[in-house]
Amino acid sequence: MLLFHSISADRRIDGDMATTSHQPAVVIVEDDEVMREYLGEVLTVGGCHCNSFPDGASALSYLSSVQQPVDLVLSDVNMPGMSGIEFLRTVKAVAPDLPFILISGLCELATALDAVKVGASDYLLKPARKDDIVRLVAKHLMANKAPLQRALSTALISFLQLRHLSGGDSASLLEPLFEMLGMKRLETLQHSQRVARYSILIGEQAELGHRCLQAIEIGALLHDIGKAGIPHNVLMKPESLDDGEWRVMRLHPVIGWELLSGIPGVEEEAQIVYSHHERFDGRGYPRGLRGEEIPIGARVFSIADTLDALLSNRPYRAGCTLHHARGEISGLTGTQFDPWLVACFNRVSDSTIEECRDRFRDEFSLEGTP
Repeated sequence: MLLFHSISADRRIDGDMATTSHQPAVVIVEDDEVMREYLGEVLTVGGCHCNSFPDGASALSYLSSVQQPVDLVLSDVNMPGMSGIEFLRTVKAVAPDLPFILISGLCELATALDAVKVGASDYLLKPARKDDIVRLVAKHLMANKAPLQRALSTALISFLQLRHLSGGDSASLLEPLFEMLGMKRLETLQHSQRVARYSILIGEQAELGHRCLQAIEIGALLHDIGKAGIPHNVLMKPESLDDGEWRVMRLHPVIGWELLSGIPGVEEEAQIVYSHHERFDGRGYPRGLRGEEIPIGARVFSIADTLDALLSNRPYRAGCTLHHARGEISGLTGTQFDPWLVACFNRVSDSTIEECRDRFRDEFSLEGTP
């Protein structure tokens, strides 16, 4: 089998879809004829040259013989014969840098985990709107993506090195997850750094030990790693999610825990990732833990995460003042948050929190929004 061509060097981005000296070449694999034609039409109108196939075997035959560069693969998950995951695994073994987007009518835990572990670039949930398809393909055809990837990778690995986690077996397993976090999550790296620092400030007031504080810091940076397995059009949907989409979104703590649970030495961090959406009154997810059943690191993190959400600007609202944020958090004492830890948070000075905000202001995000 010939080595598949990766993205061309002369690619440029103009608006939603890439513009180049040649059309971006996209391979579509979909067993449903109507869906296959729909995807091909959407991407052709968007400026791509598409080759479509009804199954993985015929697509592999094409990929092994084509002489022109292939820039991206878009494949269904559930197909007769070779599944989309098997097709993905085969392509990634030969061309690990070739962007590969999965699309499926279902998002189940096992499939989402397989997609992340095998190396899917992204995921779409059917039915996918035209704008979502074009925007996601354009994202993975960006000419300037590589410098951003390097910047994120350098920042994340430096974070590990500063915490003396670099060089060991755990670090070698963590580093790819940190890189994945930088490129796949909705929030920016700075968001995670702010939340990590806010968590440390609360934990210090609670007189937590060094190992617990370190676990909170790493867990905060990794808390949404499970979103790597959530379909892009669910993560980025501008409207409210429907019940089915919420069921999909609520998989991300479990996906994150599964990704981390096999790495030795980060058991506490994995529990923070698993439990970061639990509530003190037991009405959170995924396990409905109550009170001190929730790991203390996750209880600390939930206050810090809410603080950052309240203080940060969003496309649909401006961030509130620190005084207002403190009032909102205090109002959720005993329901969403541990009362003792809220009291610890209230002992953190305003000036210390503002210093943290200034230090970790948003700088880059692949999605273009914080």
